[in-house]
Parts: sequence; C-alpha cells; structure tokens
Amino acid sequence: MLPRYYSYIQFEDYFQKILNTLDGSVLKDLVIGESVLKRSIYGLKIGSGKVKVLAWSQMHGNESSTTRAICELLRRSDLEHMLENIELYIIPILNPDGADNWTRVNANNVDLNRDAVLLSQPESIVLRKVFDDFQPHYCFNLHGQRSIYGSKNGSIPAQLSFLAPAGDKNKNLSAARIKAMHVINSINTDLNHHVNGIIGRYNDDFNINCVGDFMMSNLVPTVLFEAGHSGDDYSRDEVSILVYKALQIALKSVFTSHLLKVAVVNAYESIPEMSKAYVDIWIKNYKSPAGLKHLCIQFHEQVQDGKLYFIPILIGVNREDVLNGHRVIDLSDDDSFKNDLIVEDNFEIYSESLNITIFAN
Repeated sequence: MLPRYYSYIQFEDYFQKILNTLDGSVLKDLVIGESVLKRSIYGLKIGSGKVKVLAWSQMHGNESSTTRAICELLRRSDLEHMLENIELYIIPILNPDGADNWTRVNANNVDLNRDAVLLSQPESIVLRKVFDDFQPHYCFNLHGQRSIYGSKNGSIPAQLSFLAPAGDKNKNLSAARIKAMHVINSINTDLNHHVNGIIGRYNDDFNINCVGDFMMSNLVPTVLFEAGHSGDDYSRDEVSILVYKALQIALKSVFTSHLLKVAVVNAYESIPEMSKAYVDIWIKNYKSPAGLKHLCIQFHEQVQDGKLYFIPILIGVNREDVLNGHRVIDLSDDDSFKNDLIVEDNFEIYSESLNITIFAN
C-alpha cells in the first residue's frame, strides 16, 4: 500500500504497476486533463455493466486515504467479477498539485469542493466534463476528514463518516437522495461493528458550490465518503482498508433494493451525527501559575524532504467545545511528568517526559 503521503511521481509509478496487472494500459493513454501546474489528471474506466458509477478522490490534496483505498480495490483478484454489472469510472487524484504539496487547495489556492458552479479551475472543469460525458447513475465523492470529529458527547471518535448531500436548500428527499442513503445504510450495517469508533453522519446543509450538492441537485445519487481517525492511526492504514471495504459494499448495494422511503430515512438518520469534539492530545489538570488548565493540542501536518511530519501545536486552553482526545493525559495522576512542558512562540508544544514531540510518518 502507498504511504499516507506520496509524491505525485510516486503515485504515477504505483498506479502504472496496478494498470500492468489489469490490461496493460499506460498512463499517457488515461490523461483526461491537466492541473494548474500542468500535471496530468488520469481517468480509468473499467467494467462494462449497465450501472455507471463515477468515483473521484483527492480533490483535497492532503486527503489520501481514499486514493489508497481505490488502489486496493483495483488490486483485487476478483475485480472483474465485482464489476460485471458495473461500468466504473475512477479519477484517482483530481488535485495533483495539492497532493504533491500536501495542501487541501490546488495550486491557485482554491478549494475545488467549492468550485462546482463557478468552474474557475482546470481541475473542476475536468470533473464536470467527465460528469457530463459519462452520465453516471451514482457518484462517490471520496474525502478524508481531520482528527477532530467524534460523537456529540465526545465519548468516541468518528473513524468513517458519510453524507447523502441535500440537492436543494429545503433538503428534499428526492429519489436520488434516497438511493444515496440506501448505499450509506448498507455500508453502516456491514461495517458498523468493524470500526474503531463510530460511523458518523455529516451535516446536510445545502451549498450548491459543493460538488456533491451540485450533483445531487442534478438528481444523481451522490455519496460522500470521509476517511476519519481513531487512536494512533496517523498513518491512516487502518481506515484506508475500511474505506476499501466500504467501496466494495457500496458497489454491491447499487443493485440491492431498498425498503420503503420512511425506513431508509429512519435508518440513515439513526447514524450518529458528529461534532468537532476531539483533539489529538488533551492534557488535563496542568498546574500553571494561574491555576489548573486543560491544554488542547493538535498536530499540524507538514511535508519536508518527502516525509510527512506531525508537529504538536497548542490550539487552546480550557476550551469548552473539546470533550476528548485521541490521547488523554491527566496530570493529576501522572507521575511521569517532569514539569518539562515547553511552548514555543509559534505555539509548538513539547514535553520529553510526556513524549510530546514531532514525529514522522
């Protein structure tokens, strides 16, 4: 499997090896457009079934887990059998420049997931052209979420999350939206007991500038996948495999009949809604001159010399919205702390005794 961060050249080499095991295609035959910095954007069409599914990943360059999951899907020995009734169109990385630089935005500093209507960026135009020409029956919009999401009460992190986007400001339950909910319900049923945390549900406020909302407004069932975080899975290896399994389930579910509309909606709405309740490290009961404090630490991700580094940053003190951490340190009963907490001017925070330091992935 690819590591969490890979250069675009690394991705191209890896993807070519996968193509060699499929049908011997070469990347140059798969170019469907170019990024701002003239990197090739690839599109792969496989299968010849009647149901057409369009899946794209890494429109946010620093969200690689779903691209890795797609690669795992393509490496399956029974891929041909899985797709015998499906025509699958995959754009493995829509934002090559962001992927190479590990940024959410593209090289023009634009969030491609807010460019569905304006189409101001070459990458957005590529996706729209594929959407218009391919005319999919389903769309899978593949993303990765930050490590801040968990249940409303903060008791458990969200390792996977999904959304059947609204297609209008009234959030009407169109036939397309019910189909998307059915796909998500199928994933939730099959994977719910395999996640290290919860499968969460995103807020469905409508924004026509978001790609998923735009596609749903065109009555194409669209499912937003979000690869989340739990525990020490900063490599996102564990969640990448979960997304791979979710894709398998989703591709099967487009053929299964769903129950009555009300049953589909009830099942979908039973998936817990998330909140931004988590930090990476939560230090409780730190004794400062001003009294006891709870310190909130989040890792800033930065690529340097081809490696992804996680830098601990103090993002708040005694924040009421923070309910938990992927690592919780209660200094009221921690004898290992040597009072060696250092906060730099740029809010980087370190402690040798608590093992709070920069690490690479």
